[in-house]
Amino acid sequence: MMSTIGNILWMLLGGIVVAILYFVAGLVICCTIIGIPFGVQLMKIAGVALLPFGRGVEIMADAGCLSAGFNILWVLFGWWEIAVVHLLWGSR
Repeated sequence: MMSTIGNILWMLLGGIVVAILYFVAGLVICCTIIGIPFGVQLMKIAGVALLPFGRGVEIMADAGCLSAGFNILWVLFGWWEIAVVHLLWGSR
């Protein structure tokens, strides 16, 4: 019951915009063959951004060194746009 109320409030106060932005970013990144795995993950994040309450995030301990490399690329090239969107919508 509380997660339903939280999800409704979240969607009304900006969650829908954040989810749409993640989904559109995923579609854009899927335009290249190399970007398809990243685009699919962004679309999964869009689902979590739309209805975050009642969901969990699972950390994979055996992701390997490739995961660390892509995390570094993410910090260098992609995190600040997402941070600004969350900052703007979260401060309302």
